[in-house]
Amino acid sequence: MDRSLTVLLPVHNAQATLAATVLEILEVVSDLTERFELVIVDDGSADATSEVAHELTRHFPQVHALRHGRCLGREAAIHTGLKQTSGEIIFVPDETGSSAVEGIPRLWHAASQQQPLPDYWRVPIARKWTRFSAGHPVFQAGYQMIDRRTMEQLHGSSQPNRPNYLARLKNFALGE
Repeated sequence: MDRSLTVLLPVHNAQATLAATVLEILEVVSDLTERFELVIVDDGSADATSEVAHELTRHFPQVHALRHGRCLGREAAIHTGLKQTSGEIIFVPDETGSSAVEGIPRLWHAASQQQPLPDYWRVPIARKWTRFSAGHPVFQAGYQMIDRRTMEQLHGSSQPNRPNYLARLKNFALGE
């Protein structure tokens, strides 16, 4: 079964390393599946991170960039990214900032073959990350793997919220 994949990359002041990191991730992920996206969330960087991210979106259609106007923190960046992604499996770099992309294929193959899920899941609860144990072996890979179905079962949908303009117009009358 070919599931869709999202790599969510929260960054802050990463102008110098962002392009190389994205290229490395794209090289690894493109070998795993054709159904993938890489979402960069710039958390209010003061350098040219936003410009570098925008330039990457122009060269790679799988890359999308989001930006916070000010620094809100890693958890907020991940929360923003989760709302705007569509992948069934989502990878987020560890808090250490490690970009050990060599761990992604191992996690992806475990998810693709529906092997026992990793013991070490991180699931957002009220903007705070907690551990969810499923009693399976631990995979340490430099990335955390999130299964969207599991996350939604525990915490509701994380699909993008689109405004309902028709509901707004329903109670609108000209001249008011």
